[in-house]
Amino acid sequence: MKLKRLAQSTILLTSKNGKTLLIDPGKYNLDPGKLTLESFPVADVVIITHKHADHFDMDLLKAMLSRSQPRIFTNEEIKPVLEKQGITAQVLKAGDAVQEAGFSIKAIQADHAVRGEFIINFGLVVAADGKSVYHTSDTRFIDPSLLPPETRADYLLLPISNRGVVMGIDDALVFASEIKPKIVIPIHYDSPKDKDRVDPKEFEQKGPKFGLQVRVLSFGQEIEM
Repeated sequence: MKLKRLAQSTILLTSKNGKTLLIDPGKYNLDPGKLTLESFPVADVVIITHKHADHFDMDLLKAMLSRSQPRIFTNEEIKPVLEKQGITAQVLKAGDAVQEAGFSIKAIQADHAVRGEFIINFGLVVAADGKSVYHTSDTRFIDPSLLPPETRADYLLLPISNRGVVMGIDDALVFASEIKPKIVIPIHYDSPKDKDRVDPKEFEQKGPKFGLQVRVLSFGQEIEM
């Protein structure tokens, strides 16, 4: 399975048989010279974890749907929004597990709040080709002992920007050290609010002290898992 980081929290997974799964189609912070609405990749499966623009952009989703017919999974807040646009989706909640296009998908509890508003959200574990990826989505620290065993995945993607809405670097290091993935990939540090305040290289440099191997991926960078 291949993993490509497209934008702040947007990840494309490609299985050995060529099937694709896109996590959170948000065009926030896309480099318009490299990736546009028109050139954004299509996918067989699309998962939208929550409503924020770096995870869900309606124009981007519509551009994808003009070129493909993916199976869409999302939460109970976004499903009616999509239905008003004539878009069909299946609801996922924490604990739900589905199989689609050769991918095993399990929704995982998340804790995301902004300015006192609790955000309906979920993380997810995706498995294919004998590899697994845990994308936490936007979440504050959760005791990993409370999470299901599937979260002990080979690859872990987690936010590091803090601001009280998601994990910061130190929380993320502790969280990752208890999950014990083979590779940790930081996400959610590219916004104008964060890019001059949060340095993923700091996370990478601190990783070995917590027994972690960290890979920092730029937009468009792909790795073979």
